[in-house]
Amino acid sequence: MAAPSRKKKGVLDPIIDLLKWTWERLERTLLLALKIVFPSRFISPLGFLGVLTLIVFIILGVTGALLLFHFTPFFGNCPPPVNGTTYVPAATCNQAYNSVQSINNDVSWGQIIRNIHYHASNAMVLLAVMHMFYQYFGGRYKLRYEILWVTGIVLGVVTVIEAYTGYDLIFNIRGQLAINIGQTLTYYSPVIGANLAQIIFGFSFNDLAIRFYAFHVFIIPIIMLAIMAVHLPRNLVLDIPVASAITGVILIMGGLFPVDVGVKYDPNLATQITFPEWYFTSLYAFIRVHGLNPFIAGAIIPAIFVLIFLVAPFFDRGRKIAMIDRPFWIALGVASLGQIAIVTVWGFRAANPFVALTGESQLVIDPTLFAGSLLIATALAYGSVYAFVRWRRAKIDELRAARKPLPYRKVAPYILSKSEVYSLLGGLLVLQGFLDVAVFRALLDNLNNFALLEIGMVLVAFAATVHIYRVTSQAK
Repeated sequence: MAAPSRKKKGVLDPIIDLLKWTWERLERTLLLALKIVFPSRFISPLGFLGVLTLIVFIILGVTGALLLFHFTPFFGNCPPPVNGTTYVPAATCNQAYNSVQSINNDVSWGQIIRNIHYHASNAMVLLAVMHMFYQYFGGRYKLRYEILWVTGIVLGVVTVIEAYTGYDLIFNIRGQLAINIGQTLTYYSPVIGANLAQIIFGFSFNDLAIRFYAFHVFIIPIIMLAIMAVHLPRNLVLDIPVASAITGVILIMGGLFPVDVGVKYDPNLATQITFPEWYFTSLYAFIRVHGLNPFIAGAIIPAIFVLIFLVAPFFDRGRKIAMIDRPFWIALGVASLGQIAIVTVWGFRAANPFVALTGESQLVIDPTLFAGSLLIATALAYGSVYAFVRWRRAKIDELRAARKPLPYRKVAPYILSKSEVYSLLGGLLVLQGFLDVAVFRALLDNLNNFALLEIGMVLVAFAATVHIYRVTSQAK
């Protein structure tokens, strides 16, 4: 009887065996404790705004690491004159600003990476805020998600602080405005204000540069990762087309609106009129209110706002999740959005919000007008929400009395024919090829903004192609 022959191993078998061995060992690690779901059909991206925020956080980590190779966190006095040379003013030794300027103008791909990093930071703040309010209006914290909600609020605050330390590192006049505001708020803190300011800001510009550098690239990211370890749910939904589209939009924004370096800060010159980033203009508006203590305006009021949303799950204890069953809390959310919009816009405007801010004489805001606008926004929010709830409940009672089924939203079917869908797919694939060639040509010609715009369009076109193919497959 012939001995059974051994099966001859293929070329890829050792690689497959190594992957199996690695996968089996990964089961004992934290990595596989998270389950990532890739949906086969389109679902609303509002449900996984948190995952999109995480993706942007990863983009920021990668681009930030690349920028570190060329950034110099130093702002100090120049060396003393040697052999009769003239003394150079301290402002010209703003090496932090000079290094960012070099990244923008001299380093290969530096402008592209910096544009991605800047617009991704804005996108992360925006996505985090959208994620919070979506979860709030949906009442998700009622589903035993209180810990996720609380850690999410804390993570949102830390995200804004991380963004604050980042754009201050440039040491342009915009960053210096933010630094001055931060120092003022810290010094006005009761009891420990002066000591806290020394710990955070140090005793000189160079101390500040080193400390903010450490905060931005190491300390705060470590804190964020630690909070994420508690905040992230066990099951993550990652939709590749939506993630590609969001990334593409960030790149398109970088191509259309390239970030400049700004005006270098010179401590020997008078401060110019400028504005902080959009997510700090609301704070800027509160600080400008006449007669309002800076610490109350910049610390106490924002802390109260955060605290209200932090404790909401512990007071909204009803079992119902529908919006019409939670009018008070829904109106609170609508009022908060209205107030945020008002003070954010006001931060960019003069004392009269209908006039552009051009001089220091227009900085001080009248407290009566400011408080009145916020009270009116709150009254309109509560009045509108309660009126809508009464109308909606009356409509439901009317349908029930007539024994008619309650209306529900029916998703409209796609009306494109198969040939039209194939034409769209073909056109998108041709566009992909054209954009790939255009990106290559733009990079060769050092047209960084066009390259960034076209790379973003490639990602958006890819997202549209995959989405149309997915919808077509479901329709079969």
